Amino acid sequence: VPVKVEPKVFFANERTFLAWLHVSVILAGASVAIVAFSDARAATPDQLYGIILLPVSIAFILYAMIQYSRRATMIRRKSPGPYVDIAGPTVLTVILMLSIVAQFTIKLYTLM
Repeated sequence: VPVKVEPKVFFANERTFLAWLHVSVILAGASVAIVAFSDARAATPDQLYGIILLPVSIAFILYAMIQYSRRATMIRRKSPGPYVDIAGPTVLTVILMLSIVAQFTIKLYTLM
C-alpha cells in the first residue's frame, strides 16, 4: 500500500528548521554586537563574551541543518521514523548554559 505524504509534513520540517535558525541568528547577532561594542583597547574580557557565544550559535546552525536534511530524507523515503531527537536539543541547551555560566564566572573573576 503506497503511503501518501502530505505537503504539510514538508512545511512542518521547514518551520522547525527556520525556528532553529531564528535562535542561532539571535545568538550570532548578540555575539557580534558584544564584540562590536566592546572596547578593543581595554584589557576587559568583554570581547571574550562574544567570542564564546559565536561557536554556540554555529553549533545551533549545524544542528538545524543536519536535522532538517535528515528529516527531509526520511520524509521523501516515507520512513516510519522516529523523527524525534531528544539528545540534540538537550546537548545544545547544556552548551548554551555552560557558555553563559562561563561568562558570568569570568565577569565575577575580573571584578574581584
